[in-house]
Amino acid sequence: MKKLIIACSLLFYAGCLYAQNKEIETEIRALEQTEVQAVLKKDTVTLLKLWDKDYVVNSPENRVVFAGTTTVDRPVMKKARTSFTREVEQVIIRGDIVISTGGETVTPAGDEPQTGQTVKRRYTNIWMKQATGWKLIARHANVICQPN
Repeated sequence: MKKLIIACSLLFYAGCLYAQNKEIETEIRALEQTEVQAVLKKDTVTLLKLWDKDYVVNSPENRVVFAGTTTVDRPVMKKARTSFTREVEQVIIRGDIVISTGGETVTPAGDEPQTGQTVKRRYTNIWMKQATGWKLIARHANVICQPN
């Protein structure tokens, strides 16, 4: 009887954990798309809510960019784009840290390099649960090389 109670308890706990992880994954996937739209619209108010004050980016331009005094001083805010999409492929949950990975497609505009071309990238975003909600604390993105 004890074994049955322990087995049922473990199954119940596993079910609750699975449901909680699905909820977190759904929230992170939504936050990823919110960030994409905020970057496209240069919505600094939303980005301030999403980005940690010490947010660090290993950018597609092969530069590590540390947090500045405002979101406006980030290089991503100075770039023009006609489109930007992100496909989240995997969300890995480790307690208060979530790793989101996948692909992005960007079409630069204006006087940006590769203006009008479709640029494919791979990305990894790291989110951390804080008192005010999930914050993006680090990111790596790189351009996928075109086959010769």
